[in-house]
Amino acid sequence: MTLPTALAAVVDLQHAHRDLLRVVDSLTPEDWARGVPYGEWTVKDLVAHAIGDMSPSGPGLIGAGVLSPQFIAETSAAFDVRALNQSTVDERRRYTPADLRQLLFEAHDARIEASLRLDESDAPALAFPVPMGEDYEIKVEDWLWHGYHDRLHAEDIRRSLRMDWTPRSLTFIPEIDAKMPFLIRSQEGLLRAVYSVADDAWDDASEGCPGWTYRGILAHLSSNEMRRHVRLQSALGEAHDEQLARINDVDAWNETAVAERNAWPIPRLVDELADGWNGIREALSRFQPQHLDTPVILGNDVTIPTREFLDRMSGHTSRHAGQLVPASRRARLKVG
Repeated sequence: MTLPTALAAVVDLQHAHRDLLRVVDSLTPEDWARGVPYGEWTVKDLVAHAIGDMSPSGPGLIGAGVLSPQFIAETSAAFDVRALNQSTVDERRRYTPADLRQLLFEAHDARIEASLRLDESDAPALAFPVPMGEDYEIKVEDWLWHGYHDRLHAEDIRRSLRMDWTPRSLTFIPEIDAKMPFLIRSQEGLLRAVYSVADDAWDDASEGCPGWTYRGILAHLSSNEMRRHVRLQSALGEAHDEQLARINDVDAWNETAVAERNAWPIPRLVDELADGWNGIREALSRFQPQHLDTPVILGNDVTIPTREFLDRMSGHTSRHAGQLVPASRRARLKVG
């Protein structure tokens, strides 16, 4: 008998996939060439990526019985999928939109088939931990819940239809480039957590941030990107004293920013998050080696070198992403 969580995850994936297909079917020929904010890809590139490798992926590994906590930990520590994603997109640029639409329709067939073959003998592996960053951990069971990926990219396409964006690449000095995988991984891990949250969970009290709802956690993160951007601008000598004074009153900033965003819909919060992350990347592209040791002022007049601030950035994002996990569709299935 199929594991109940696997069956529920398949249903969730099918709903998310149908929504993504509806968005893709609404595209005009001109829309396929639109830039996707805030990166290097067009909508056509994004669809090529969303197809994935059409393999059984995580459910296939679970069913094959090859997983161990050590293997997962070692793989997670070194995993950087950016080059693989880009090579897949580059290879599929020769495909027509009709080709990509057909592949997208079939994209999850192998994953779903593998999920539906899982039974009680596979259950122990579902509890293995998967480290995602500082204070952020999911379980192998979360690999079954892949609907987040289609929800994420459906919203990316909707954002591209709302905005005019010219795809462009950013370059970084070697010291910044070495830190980018950790910053990008924490940001992508956060988006995974956001698009895994159950629709009816956002206004529930969070377990990890007393006094905040899960929406409040996201509101804090989306508003905080501007604050991090200003701190980086200060290292570049581009920030004003009044800006720094405002953002360094940490408690007041958090209270005001979260309260202002309590009524915002989730897509608006994610739009702000994406815009803020783009500002951070653009600021980092202007860094030169001498900026890395420039002091960054935190709250209470505490200063740290910019290079240390960059390390703290990924940790902060990962910790809050981990606090969203109890609101995930998978976790809420278990409690009721």
